[in-house]
Amino acid sequence: MPPSLVTQTIIAFIWDFDRTLTRGYMQKPLFEHYNVDEAEFWREVNALKTFYADYDLQIAEDTAYLEHTLNYVRTGKFPGLTNGLLALHD
Repeated sequence: MPPSLVTQTIIAFIWDFDRTLTRGYMQKPLFEHYNVDEAEFWREVNALKTFYADYDLQIAEDTAYLEHTLNYVRTGKFPGLTNGLLALHD
């Protein structure tokens, strides 16, 4: 048998954090920091599928909140959001 071309082992570790390991969403500290209504944010996220469908577009529902978070940054609802700020809530 010829020697393997792969010389290392790749291990992936993936888990679902939101509402599985905690009672709420991991974004909660972000909402609290910026005084954003958490329920309103999730209502908006949950409405995105229908919104985009009206334009014959499909979105990945599992990650729609990420784009919506970026929209909050772009529109000034999360002013000054940086990786450093996110790390404070680690």
